[in-house]
Amino acid sequence: MRVNLLAKRYALALFELSLEDKSTDKIAKDMSFIGKVLEQNRELRKVLENPVLDDAKKATLLVKIFGNNIQKLTKRFLHLISRKGRASYLLAICYAFGEIYKEHKNILSAELITAIKADKEIREDIITKLKNITDKNIELEEIVDDDIIGGFVLRMGDYQYDASIANQLKRLKKEFSENLYVKQF
Repeated sequence: MRVNLLAKRYALALFELSLEDKSTDKIAKDMSFIGKVLEQNRELRKVLENPVLDDAKKATLLVKIFGNNIQKLTKRFLHLISRKGRASYLLAICYAFGEIYKEHKNILSAELITAIKADKEIREDIITKLKNITDKNIELEEIVDDDIIGGFVLRMGDYQYDASIANQLKRLKKEFSENLYVKQF
């Protein structure tokens, strides 16, 4: 079974349980917290991926690490995936849960990449335009990258709009390199 499909199934099961328990927001915070810890701690990911380590020990380890900071339902979920031998997929499950939660809350994540930090007026204008186009609440992440020289790059899901100076210069360079005009003087 592919990792993304497996992660989505477990995340969907947890999400449905959190809906029944009316603790969706709390479980979303838990899964986000667990995901951030796993992203930042390579050693923990290696331990969870280790096939030699007993599943019960992995469950105990996860509960000791996250125990006091997460909800009871999340603890039970960590025990379940550990017992089923799926602890190595925990990071993917966290990502999948975040996507399901955002879809439920009608939130669309977008990235705005600029050469310098965008001012508040431009940011709000972009959020308003995206909200009108998509009919979703926009969660805009700003990234400063001076390699784009100027302009901006906007990414939403699989879509990207590149209005950067670096991209325009690259297109001009390509256009001039393909120009077949030969001066006859």
